[in-house]
Amino acid sequence: MALLKDQRGTLILGLVCVLGGALLDLAPAAFIKWAVDAIADKNTYQAGMMAIFVVVLYSVKYFFTRGQMVFLSQAAHRITANLRKQLFAKLQSLPIAYFNTARTGAIQSVITNDVSVVQTGVPMVKDVMSSPIRAVGGLALLFYLNWQLALISLVAVPFVALAIIKTSRRVRQSQKEVQENLSDMTATMQESLNAVRVVRAFSAEERQLQHFSQDTEATYASNMKVVHRVAALKPLVEVIGAAAIALIIYLGANYVYSGVMTAGDLFSFVYLLDVIKTGATGIGNIGSVYGQVVAATDHIYKEVFDVQTDVPDDEDALTIEDVKGRVEFHNVSFSYPDGTPALHNVSFVMEPGESVALVGRSGAGKSTIADLLLRFYDPTEGSITFDGIDLRRLDSQWLRRQIGVVPQQTMLFAGTIEENIRFGRPEATSDEVRAAAWSAHADEFVSEMPEGYQTKVGEKGIRLSGGEMQRIAIARALLIDPKIMLLDEATSALDAISEQHVQSALDDVTVGRATLLIAHRLSTASRADKIIVLSRGKIVEQGSHSYLNEINGTYAGMYRAFSAGLFDGNL
Repeated sequence: MALLKDQRGTLILGLVCVLGGALLDLAPAAFIKWAVDAIADKNTYQAGMMAIFVVVLYSVKYFFTRGQMVFLSQAAHRITANLRKQLFAKLQSLPIAYFNTARTGAIQSVITNDVSVVQTGVPMVKDVMSSPIRAVGGLALLFYLNWQLALISLVAVPFVALAIIKTSRRVRQSQKEVQENLSDMTATMQESLNAVRVVRAFSAEERQLQHFSQDTEATYASNMKVVHRVAALKPLVEVIGAAAIALIIYLGANYVYSGVMTAGDLFSFVYLLDVIKTGATGIGNIGSVYGQVVAATDHIYKEVFDVQTDVPDDEDALTIEDVKGRVEFHNVSFSYPDGTPALHNVSFVMEPGESVALVGRSGAGKSTIADLLLRFYDPTEGSITFDGIDLRRLDSQWLRRQIGVVPQQTMLFAGTIEENIRFGRPEATSDEVRAAAWSAHADEFVSEMPEGYQTKVGEKGIRLSGGEMQRIAIARALLIDPKIMLLDEATSALDAISEQHVQSALDDVTVGRATLLIAHRLSTASRADKIIVLSRGKIVEQGSHSYLNEINGTYAGMYRAFSAGLFDGNL
């Protein structure tokens, strides 16, 4: 209802045009008798004037018909644009758990197919108002005439065909622009949804919404160009047809003089039957379109709007002025919304400047700890503190700006290298971008590119190698000057040379920062100040590499097997 209220003025203008057009559809039949009387009196001048009146009447109707198409279509496209932006904003606020279970294709279907169905329902108000007027009014006038049906031949077909061909050619050209804009909009949506963790980690939801809104506005503008061209066709065809009808009325006087048929019967019945047919067709469409709109609306709310939003901040959420970067997990347990347990009674401390490696098999809880630190979820039990303050008391976007995230699978956006590095801090200067790239060992290969930092990386960074993408990701994380680095084994999928470059960059940027490392290799974990060994959501050991080897527990056994070549050290 809020969307309709926003376009109330445009809808009223459209409905005024609908009402005027429907009444003018019936008006010619009321004046046919005048022409018949003129013919009976052999007053060809008066009959000719009445024919001209019909043309003038339809010329006026041209503006009503075009107005209803433009205003109702404008309202429909504007409502669609606003609904898509609201859906996208809602999706940006939904919890990570939603994207773990929802299908990307289903989400895309809501924003494209379901919203498009809703869009088709807005012009339905035209049929709701005009169809009953045409059908009932036309039927009443037929009974009033009470005379036999006659046939009429149309002479306007060639002119109509020419108008359709010319307009179709122009519409086809405009439709190409619509498809291109739709492609850009869909690409932005899919890219942002696929990279939701990166977007959320860098608190870039508003900027992504703005980007998507710009693409949506471009789609709206190109759609309206098509609408204006299509809107000119139907009323133009009606004017041509009206001229033909007027000509036939005038020439039909010869049949009246010979007594073969009555001119009033000929013109009134032909015209009114066409009006009734149009009205009946519109009434039949109302029910089917209404059912489709209701089903689409229900699906939109079920899939998106009725889903609970992300972990909310307190109204008085805090920020910390003098950030140290000390993190403590205190008896933390966590189960996913579907009830699946992930962590049980996890406790550890990460001091400023200390590196902590999480070690364990897949499903041990490593990624869950990282998600809790970023506050994608809140603990089921226990607490996590940042510089002594519970994460639930902190502003979540501020918190995420204190954490530089370098994922295992780097996600870059289809812009330039500079735009990707600046993703988490769009106000950064070019010098700051270059400084971050230099610290991440990325400047050395970016400077060699012909377009330098303005080089477009392609969708998902496809134009860069894996090592280059990882170093861009490190620079992106470094630019926000985080107090904590969160690394998801950024070298595990790289070749030896790329791994060496990336590891050198990581060694440099983690100096003096607290670093939480999700280790997939024992060789990487062994370099950390503290190693936490996880198994089925529980901590089984923690300590330095040397200490864990001394106690000869789980970690020591894995490391001995790795050193002896019994397995490759990948977890």
